[in-house]
Amino acid sequence: NIFFDNIDYIRKLDASGKARPCILDNVERSLLCHTCYLGFDQFECTDCDNWNIIPHSCHSRFCNACGVKYAKQLAAKATSFCLDCPHRHIVFTIPEELRNWFRQDRTRLNLLFVASRNTISILTNKSLADKLKKKKLSDTHYIFKDIPVRNEFGMIATIHTFGRDLKWNPHIHCLIPELIYSFKRDKIKTFHHFNFIKLRKTFQFELIRLIQEAGGLKKPEEKNRLYKDHPKGFYVYAKFKSNDNDSNNASSNKNSKDIQGCVNYFIRYAGRPAMAENRITEYNKESKTVSWFYNDHKDEKRHDVTDNVIDFINRLIIHIPDYHFLTTRYYGFYANASKKTLDKVHALLGIKKNKDYSRETRTKALKNKLNKLKYRTHLIDSFNRDPIQCKCGAIMQYTYTYNPLEDKRNDRTYRKRCIDEMYKMRLRRRST
Repeated sequence: NIFFDNIDYIRKLDASGKARPCILDNVERSLLCHTCYLGFDQFECTDCDNWNIIPHSCHSRFCNACGVKYAKQLAAKATSFCLDCPHRHIVFTIPEELRNWFRQDRTRLNLLFVASRNTISILTNKSLADKLKKKKLSDTHYIFKDIPVRNEFGMIATIHTFGRDLKWNPHIHCLIPELIYSFKRDKIKTFHHFNFIKLRKTFQFELIRLIQEAGGLKKPEEKNRLYKDHPKGFYVYAKFKSNDNDSNNASSNKNSKDIQGCVNYFIRYAGRPAMAENRITEYNKESKTVSWFYNDHKDEKRHDVTDNVIDFINRLIIHIPDYHFLTTRYYGFYANASKKTLDKVHALLGIKKNKDYSRETRTKALKNKLNKLKYRTHLIDSFNRDPIQCKCGAIMQYTYTYNPLEDKRNDRTYRKRCIDEMYKMRLRRRST
């Protein structure tokens, strides 16, 4: 309702060039989600000639409904290849003075992923890092990427550009197995000691190095000020919680031995908006205000906020990711290009635990999980309702699909016409 009533404001921003093109597209698609304007699949009952249509979803990264399903699918895929061992949840954050630099050009957010990846690579290859430092070899963009004698780690990284208060605060969440693989020895070994001081200072050094490589921090005093103002390095959260039955479920899931719960917590905001709808307490159309709340990280106290509706919209749309920007990435033996290495690691872990972790077993388990997340099975599991079951008890048969965008060259024009039509019908219903 908030965006439906203020769609003209988003259109004006787009027409004036003040908003990125992805903003209007994502907002319009989310408004049309699960309506026949995006097309539908028709099903008919062969027993009683009854019929039903299932509208298509928008698949927008700004839609809460589609985002929840996408996050579940992503979590299922991650769980299928994650190692059966404890994982550490690490959060890499940047100081406030660097945040606007990343907002000016959003392609720079890629550097946060690389800096996080390099930090873990250096920590898991300490002796190798010391040797290369003595030889005074220049650092590459991806540290130790092409060195065959390195220790290989696993890492799933996702970016959040928001804090709980919806401010622009880009930071990286990483999920790292406490186990590394040695290419030289062809063996696996546990790695659960993360030196907090080393984490912070290494991340600080790597990020500053990459920023300079990208043309930022041109003046030496800017770089020196960052080191002077942050002598302990940039803030990194990697605290280990040994008690999995902690009363604070959100915290305990970060280091849970149950990999499914760990991944679910970690990836929950990978494809969803910056804010869940249940945090909005009131939308007043007359005063044009939105009331919402958040719990502060420092004290976990609830803070109630009342914003002008335009300010609230601005808070949300800055966090819509650009086209084709990957918010979740994989490194080390979790990378897509390292499937053979991951198979070796799974095989070695399987011998150690006397379990079958073969690719065939993992693929079969993944298919079963993804089948449960299909539209029909997901609806049955969530609401105990079969969308294609007729009133007579028979299962309807698929007949055809209607896709209104199949022959449309400009789907923006089509979406605008659909939303305007919805708005007119809505106004007529109010007046009667």
